[in-house]
Amino acid sequence: MSYLEVSGRRHPIPVGELVVGSAQTAHIVLAGTGVLARHAVVQGTPDGQAVIRLGTEEADVRVNGVRLGAQPTPLLHGDKVQVGRVELRFVDERRSGSTQYVRAVDPVVASGGGSAPHEVADSASGGRLVSLIDGREYAVGSALVIGRDATSDIVLTSRSVSRRHAEVVVSPLGYVLVDHSTNGTFVNGQRVKDQQMLGRGDMIRCGDEEFRFHADVPAPPPKPVPERPKRYSWAMDLSDEAAPGAEYRLNQTMHGFPVVQPSPPAEPKAEPAPAPPAREEAPAAAPRATSDAMASLVVRTGVLKGRRFPIRVPIVNVGRAEYNDIVLPDDSVSTTHAKLQRREGIWVVVDLDSTNGTLVDGERVSGEAPLAPGAFVRFGEVQVIFEPTDDTIDPRKGSSTKLMSAIRPPAVSPPPRKSTD
Repeated sequence: MSYLEVSGRRHPIPVGELVVGSAQTAHIVLAGTGVLARHAVVQGTPDGQAVIRLGTEEADVRVNGVRLGAQPTPLLHGDKVQVGRVELRFVDERRSGSTQYVRAVDPVVASGGGSAPHEVADSASGGRLVSLIDGREYAVGSALVIGRDATSDIVLTSRSVSRRHAEVVVSPLGYVLVDHSTNGTFVNGQRVKDQQMLGRGDMIRCGDEEFRFHADVPAPPPKPVPERPKRYSWAMDLSDEAAPGAEYRLNQTMHGFPVVQPSPPAEPKAEPAPAPPAREEAPAAAPRATSDAMASLVVRTGVLKGRRFPIRVPIVNVGRAEYNDIVLPDDSVSTTHAKLQRREGIWVVVDLDSTNGTLVDGERVSGEAPLAPGAFVRFGEVQVIFEPTDDTIDPRKGSSTKLMSAIRPPAVSPPPRKSTD
């Protein structure tokens, strides 16, 4: 059985619709600022699954801190649903399970670990984990708990995950990952020993699930104010105690400047023969993606025209904010605009409710759309070309060709003409 839990009360989800809102006719009645009469609808299925959608277009519903769009979203065990200022937790009893609890380690701030000192996210703001399985985002408040228990902030159902597996806590120096598990927590492939400072872009693995850690870029230190140069007063010493040779040097100057003897005229040089006209070269193309990249985006418009962004992981976020994987600093691009995801060998682009929309080959994306090799994608007013490099993409899905430079044969001089006497 699955149910929604709010304020300690459990509301079973039946087969059919379950309405959440402020109206007295709703199945779950919520009071508070921002709760509409028919705010959200949870659809239950006979196999115990649940899907949530907006009750009205004006409703603001967030799942694990991410705003719900127009498309319905399936609920997973442990998901946090925010309606107005009220938070509900989705629980699937078939996924709860239990494992042995391991004593927590007190989070002592330490800089040891796999991240280099310059990579440590010492901003201590904007921390979030992005799942590389389904692309869900989880914001880090004062602490973010990962585990199998339904009360965890990120609930994982694998039996290799402990009830309280790990947590990310905020310290004065940045974010610290604390391991509580039996089978271990890994950062960038290395097992964490009790705790470790996290750096921007670190890969965290708990059981079979992998997450990428993001945080705000720390503010640069203030630039030092340069000191004003000292002014010196230079005066000619006309006293009787002038240094020896001063009279000779004075005679060799004119108006206070050294006299430069004219040099003999140089012999005229033969003018060099004019160079042959240079052959026009094709404009340099953007550098190709490195071999370890799964795909790349080549910018065609805006201030980053010609820039190539390699994609090395199956999920990347695109937006104007600095914490995105691909940052497009254009006013037409939303803070978190869209994301690219690879599923079973097919790349798709998902629009994250951006203001100006995402277009693929001129058609606006509603929810998500597949990407073919050479597809033109537009984020707001910024247009890019999608170029996959992995072998799993069927090249017949694209329609791109390569432009080859012209081949010019060498010039052949005509045979000498015979003289006629």
